[in-house]
Amino acid sequence: MLRRSILVFSSLLLLGLAGCVISPRRDVVSGGGGGGPATGKLYVTNEINNSIIRFDNAFTANGNVTPAATIVGAATQISGPKYIFLDASADRLFVANPGVPNILIYDNISTTNGNVAPSRVITSTSLTTPTDVALDKGRDQLYVADTNGVLVFAAASTTNGLNVPIRNIQSGFTPSALFVDAASDRLFAADAINNAINVYDGASSLSGAAVAVTRRLTGASTQLSQPFGLQIDSTGRLVVSNFAPTPSITIYANAAGVNGNVAPVATISGSNTTLNGPTQLTINSVAAGGELFVGDPFGGNIPVFGSISTIAGTQNIAPTRNITGANTTITSGGPNARGVAIDTTR
Repeated sequence: MLRRSILVFSSLLLLGLAGCVISPRRDVVSGGGGGGPATGKLYVTNEINNSIIRFDNAFTANGNVTPAATIVGAATQISGPKYIFLDASADRLFVANPGVPNILIYDNISTTNGNVAPSRVITSTSLTTPTDVALDKGRDQLYVADTNGVLVFAAASTTNGLNVPIRNIQSGFTPSALFVDAASDRLFAADAINNAINVYDGASSLSGAAVAVTRRLTGASTQLSQPFGLQIDSTGRLVVSNFAPTPSITIYANAAGVNGNVAPVATISGSNTTLNGPTQLTINSVAAGGELFVGDPFGGNIPVFGSISTIAGTQNIAPTRNITGANTTITSGGPNARGVAIDTTR
């Protein structure tokens, strides 16, 4: 009897251990409080509607989908929102808000909905027309593209109210987009007027009027045409959106060293792309090869291009997915859908 009990117990123990081994890990990619696997959350600024919308299931969202949340109303203080930056680990969204002008900060953004006031607001007499924001999380500094250059604010995770920027990078042009490679302490700033991308090494030490550009991507071979969005893909390539007159995405090898009149290694352009005037870009790095989400304010859509890190040559390709239609609230005739950011952890 004792022997039989031991055998039964041993069998149950083995079955329990086997169950532990074969059960899928739910904490590999967190579901953001729910414990389930992440499905992605996409944030979009609706400029003409003075709102921010959120699409859940961003990894699969396609077509005429309805937003899961809309942040809109007098309490939000949203006024002509431009570009956004998401600090996913803190569940925090930074919003360039030129209509006031100020920077809106929403904590717990993944659950925010309706006529909700921002958690904090950065105001400054130095702000005139903020259009883009980028975070150096390690140094806790927020970079803001403004009319006359780039302003940098300290204590980005906690600051509130009236601020004086700790640095003023007077670039000599109006930046149309920013990208901060914090790990390399490098700042990329797009210059739409002069069709150039300016690259600054040692970004955390830059200030004042005599800031020298480390490298500059410009010239006819670059195919830059009013660059309005910047990203770096998983292979270290620089991805640029070109607004007009020929809407396109151009991609350059070795973002860290790109310089001069260099041709792109890949170009996405043509009628199949649905691109009308692309602006801010965001990359879903969880997808194989990376998915590129494109804000297209006058097209009234968000085209998504798959395997962005492997695209080469000139491609007149259709997006693998396209968030578009009346239910999305980003219909054409905008500007709508100017800023985009994705949370791949929730």
